Amino acid sequence: MKFLSPNRLLFYVAALMTLYHAGSAIASCKANSNICAWTDRVVGIKTPNMIASGTLIDEGFVLTNRHVVEDYETVLIRLPSNEISLAHVIPHDVPVDLVLIRIDGTDNELPSWDVLTPKHSPNLTVVAFDQGRNQPRAYQQSTFARYPNSAMLPQARIHADARALPGNSGGAVLDVSGELIGILAAGDGSLSEIIPIQHLSALFARSDHTHEQEFRIQGTSIRRCADLLHESASIIKDPPTDLVLALKTACLESRNKMLFDQAGQKFGEWWMFQLAEMFLHESLKLDPDSPNSLMSLAVTYHLNRQMEKERPILERYLDIDPQNPQALRLATQVAGVLKDRPLADRVLALMEIYNPAALPLARDFINNAFAP
Repeated sequence: MKFLSPNRLLFYVAALMTLYHAGSAIASCKANSNICAWTDRVVGIKTPNMIASGTLIDEGFVLTNRHVVEDYETVLIRLPSNEISLAHVIPHDVPVDLVLIRIDGTDNELPSWDVLTPKHSPNLTVVAFDQGRNQPRAYQQSTFARYPNSAMLPQARIHADARALPGNSGGAVLDVSGELIGILAAGDGSLSEIIPIQHLSALFARSDHTHEQEFRIQGTSIRRCADLLHESASIIKDPPTDLVLALKTACLESRNKMLFDQAGQKFGEWWMFQLAEMFLHESLKLDPDSPNSLMSLAVTYHLNRQMEKERPILERYLDIDPQNPQALRLATQVAGVLKDRPLADRVLALMEIYNPAALPLARDFINNAFAP
């Protein structure tokens, strides 16, 4: 018998306290019944580094994000019944930010899974484990969703304004009929990134322990990159050279789009623009229409006064999310500095629709910029 170390035992005791909740999530759900039913298929997940969500996808199996489990072999989950259980991570070689975990005590084989491409609905709802309420919750529905070509771009995400919060990664994303569209990868309260459910067929087919070594190596890089980003949060400028090298190495080796974005943003904060641009371009290779990556790259170019490079990035961003006030503000400045009349006209027209309160100041800036 393998006994738990005192530290590991304390971790599980703390996790039990964190994941415990009383009451019915379905009873408090305000969405339609098809969506609310999924609150009984969402689990809370606790690792030594984070609290996240997972989705019961088949008897004994939970689906969550690859970046959640990192290189841990087991995680702790709270089932819809409130039972706390260990779950064992199943390695795979699919280049997608998803992973299957097997609930402790189940020995059934992975089933085959044929996923039909769902309809491209603009109205998506995240159902995930809410840390504040300590129970599953259905969040506010999206008004738009942009879908990728998953066959050509396996790491590209669905991008939507479905509401989601930290700790929701791994939650279910549903259309109005309750059909599973994808699994949440990231959300900042305004825009969410969603892994399309089409990847589930490959994940079921290619999840087994023959991939364990490479899977753990990548997982260690994911954890190391995330740890270094956390350690770097308090460093405002002039980071140590060894930290910069370690961060660059671990984050590149993670092969994770979300971590590419976060590393690019951090290097941009340090005014290390070449590294910031490199990481954000790596992210855009995986997901060319990612609003988060495009905005981060636009800000990088703006800070580095490379507005000729910034202009096409902002134009691509506005094609996706034309109401974002930061994008409209940056585009106003770029149009004025470059004396780009078509961009100026486009931005003013968008402001008139989406941000009329800012329109007078933007118009004054443009008029002054184009004055003889």
